Amino acid sequence: MSKDIVVGDHLRLGVDLYGLIPISADMALPPPGSSEPRCAGVDSVYMVDKVTNADTVIEFISVKDPKATDTCPRNAPPAQPGSQYKIKNEIYSMVSYRTTGIAFGGLIVPFKFRLGSDKKIAASPTIAPYLGFRSSWFQGFGTEVIPVVSAGLGLVPVADPSTNKTETKPAFSTAIGITMNSSKSKDFSAGILIGKDFLSRADRAPDPSVSKVWISAWVGISR
Repeated sequence: MSKDIVVGDHLRLGVDLYGLIPISADMALPPPGSSEPRCAGVDSVYMVDKVTNADTVIEFISVKDPKATDTCPRNAPPAQPGSQYKIKNEIYSMVSYRTTGIAFGGLIVPFKFRLGSDKKIAASPTIAPYLGFRSSWFQGFGTEVIPVVSAGLGLVPVADPSTNKTETKPAFSTAIGITMNSSKSKDFSAGILIGKDFLSRADRAPDPSVSKVWISAWVGISR
């Protein structure tokens, strides 16, 4: 679970939440009962619309019934999907939630293990942006597993047996895979990618193996 508030991400409550005030309570002529705190149950889905110095404004996508009788009073009205509520930051900062939504960033692949009859590890760096989906799976265990797709520029060493020389050729590199992060250490990262480099016919002619499918995996700490 990350305590970084990301505007627009879909979040899933890990606990029942009481103290939600409809933003209509701030109107010049607020509707009757609009200042009464609302309640939302565990697994309710919402997103953060705005963060101020005092409050966090959230909008519910789906609302579940509360499970804990010691969190929400029995007569507390429930929050409603599609409505905005504000909650004090000191309360929200203690709320447990899981994050879902689109993830993006950059990937650096320094080494690749090429599949095929002549299996070999190649120093073939690729720098590419990735796009993934942040799921709530495994977040309860302190980890976040993100399926990703990536495409970008790769530099592939191509060996020419006739001259015993190796030249670096540009390639269009694509990959799919998963990355894993830990909420216990922001420096931890792991993942595995399966990809393929696409070179022009002339560039790959001396060594056709450069077009074979490759696998890259990593695990470690980055600072």
